[in-house]
Amino acid sequence: MFRTFPKLLLCLSALLMLVTVSMGDPVRATPANGQSETSPAASIQAKALNKEVEQLYRHVEEGNVQAVLEDIRRVSGLFEASSFQGLTGVEGIHALAESILEMKEATARATQDPQHWMVSAGKLRMATDSLIHARDALWLQYYKVIREDLRVMGEYAVQQDQAGMRRAYDSLSGHYELIRPSVVIQRKPEDVNMMESWISYAGGLVSSGDTAQVQKVVPQGEEMINSLFGKKKDEPALAPLGEVKEPWTWQLVIGAFILAALTFAGYRKYRGQLYSAKPMFPRKM
Repeated sequence: MFRTFPKLLLCLSALLMLVTVSMGDPVRATPANGQSETSPAASIQAKALNKEVEQLYRHVEEGNVQAVLEDIRRVSGLFEASSFQGLTGVEGIHALAESILEMKEATARATQDPQHWMVSAGKLRMATDSLIHARDALWLQYYKVIREDLRVMGEYAVQQDQAGMRRAYDSLSGHYELIRPSVVIQRKPEDVNMMESWISYAGGLVSSGDTAQVQKVVPQGEEMINSLFGKKKDEPALAPLGEVKEPWTWQLVIGAFILAALTFAGYRKYRGQLYSAKPMFPRKM
């Protein structure tokens, strides 16, 4: 009897989890830009567009202008035939269209300005990627880069080094311009406007050489960048239970999961088979 008791507890716990989950509505992700639920066709179209842009980016890396021209033709055709309903708003679609147009113009001058050609390809690559990756989009990797630009700009301001301060600002604004289409696609218009207003205001201060005022606006910039990249200060790792649609349901789920885990661990220990846990994946550095 005692031998089978842990198994019974484990089965009952699992059953409780299934029942409580089925009683609640499924949790759906809400796009940051406040769009409606994504249509299946929009997702398929976005993935097809992203695949073509990935190929375009590889051809730019290879320096194959003719292949890029063919890629642009297909990308433009897919864009014109797609709606992207629920993936982004009007502003995001407009930003994506601008990126495609910029890529066309950069390709026409690829031999004269290969650096701009590569930057335009990267901008378009991140823009289409942001359509299909809400949480782990490529543009989010620029968080540390932009924060470093801002930190250096603040340090030069403290040192009253106007030339260094301008270089740091130019680097920051250049990096933001690279990810701008992706930001517009994924973030609310008011958040984008606030960020760009700050960049414009900080640029005016830097141009005037007002190091004291630059020092004052750097903390504001840090807060805006954290918010833009989804890294708000003191943000809880898990949503409070009161913000969940049916908190009592999820309390039961969590309790059942813990009970099942403890029961299984006790059973393994009883059988003498409990070993130290080893991570499945290497820890991120």
